[in-house]
Amino acid sequence: MITVDPYVLQQASCQASRLVATGGSPSDEWEDVRQALILDCLRRSPKFDSSRGDWQGFVRGVMRNHAAVLVTQRFRRVRREVLIDKISRDDREAADHLGTRDDLETIDGGHYEIEAGLQLTIDVRRALDGLSPKLQNIALLLSELSVVEACVKLGKSRSGVYQLIRQLRDAFLRAGFQHVGRGNR
Repeated sequence: MITVDPYVLQQASCQASRLVATGGSPSDEWEDVRQALILDCLRRSPKFDSSRGDWQGFVRGVMRNHAAVLVTQRFRRVRREVLIDKISRDDREAADHLGTRDDLETIDGGHYEIEAGLQLTIDVRRALDGLSPKLQNIALLLSELSVVEACVKLGKSRSGVYQLIRQLRDAFLRAGFQHVGRGNR
């Protein structure tokens, strides 16, 4: 049996309680959230560097960051579920109005759009998994930050970040994505 630092357990419990209280997680998921936080901290613990700070600060930072990831994932999942439910409901209403449910697949392409969106998500994930950690990091940053903010976060010039963006574009083109851009970019 692995013994876990009591401070890690305490911080995970606090963050899990916070997520249940304010992050939209149901109270019956408290233990699952707590375990996810502990697991992430254990996974990252080899990266602890005492020259950069103390253990407790490291644990708090890892827990805070992973809690933010869990909230973002939950928000995206809920948003996707609401979208799927709304499209399905709109399709049913439209099919009822037309007098047939056989036309469900063709009305506004609702089901096809959802399926295509999910397939695109899977394809993007596969393309990202094939990237170097450096390019994965910039892709993640650019999904949340502007180029200017990414420059500040990375401590790189705009030309350096744009060079990484070109590498990302090339990787996605090699993965089979088509270039759709503005002008001659």
